[in-house]
Amino acid sequence: MRILIVKLSSIGDIIKTYRAFYQIRFSYPDAHISWAVEDRYKDTVTHLKGLDDVIALPFKDAKKGSWKPLLVQLRALRKKHFDILFDFHGNFKSAIVTGISRAQTKIGYDRKSVAEWPNLLVTNLKISAPKYLPPDERTLLIVEAITNSKRAATPPLRLMLDKIEKTAIEDFVQQIGQNFLMICPFSAWDQKTLDIADWIRWIQMIRMDWGFQIVIPFFSEKEHLGAKKIQGEFSHVHLWQIKSLNKWQYLMSYSKMVIAVDSASLHLAGVTNIPTFSVFGPTLDNVYRPIGDIHKSFQGCCPFNKTFNQKCKLLRTCAAPCLKKANIMSIHEQFSAHLTVCLNAAKATQQQILAMSSI
Repeated sequence: MRILIVKLSSIGDIIKTYRAFYQIRFSYPDAHISWAVEDRYKDTVTHLKGLDDVIALPFKDAKKGSWKPLLVQLRALRKKHFDILFDFHGNFKSAIVTGISRAQTKIGYDRKSVAEWPNLLVTNLKISAPKYLPPDERTLLIVEAITNSKRAATPPLRLMLDKIEKTAIEDFVQQIGQNFLMICPFSAWDQKTLDIADWIRWIQMIRMDWGFQIVIPFFSEKEHLGAKKIQGEFSHVHLWQIKSLNKWQYLMSYSKMVIAVDSASLHLAGVTNIPTFSVFGPTLDNVYRPIGDIHKSFQGCCPFNKTFNQKCKLLRTCAAPCLKKANIMSIHEQFSAHLTVCLNAAKATQQQILAMSSI
């Protein structure tokens, strides 16, 4: 059996599809599974254990006017044949990929669940997956509609990493000590994050109350500049450049907790089963934060007093300072309460392991 997954972007949304991928692999252990993704995001799936093939599509080049590379890849895709295609994206762009692909069954979202209606024209099995549900749950509903398998257990999902890469990260952790929090303050959308000054104030509170070392990962030069502004105020803040998703996840796994906004960092921690505390604007935290008691969040509000049943639909056009007036003391109090619970739970688990090993 040959299966194609269509989930083209972005990093956070692809990460939230990992559980659906592993459910597919669980349901079809002998299948050959391919994943169609935008070429700029291919690293988000390259290191997935159990994935057989990555089909990288240069949509960004096409958007700039260079269509030939994309057409070449789409023609190559057209020559392949699949038994099942899962369109987890549900928009016009994924409709191009789904429509051109040859598959006996093309499964996607129904009219009420789809992101953009043209996608309805290219699927032949349409599933209801209400938008008020967490994205992970929506994709799993699509998978379960066709597999009829029991839902697989979801242990921490680890991306593949070689020994040399592990050693380099372990050396970094040894230098700073394992007692650290990872703070991921950056987002592609400025409305989703706090001001740098507010991050500095919050880190000061964390230092006074908890004393942890802090690691701030950064990706772009803009993020590097912001991270250096924060680091310049402290001696216990360490910066780490993100070069790949699998290395980032491995470093993250050593942290006591990940503090983040609604971004890829939050969702990567979620599938890794690392405790998180996140800060949301008007987008609903109970829909988009990771599922489970180890994940808590601060719910902000729209400065224009608008409410949403899922997420802010004006994110791409509105320049409102959604989190710029957030109460840092309130955020810190909620974070501290959650961290206390998580540390106590981790201590109790460690004591149980020690007790069992001594029997």
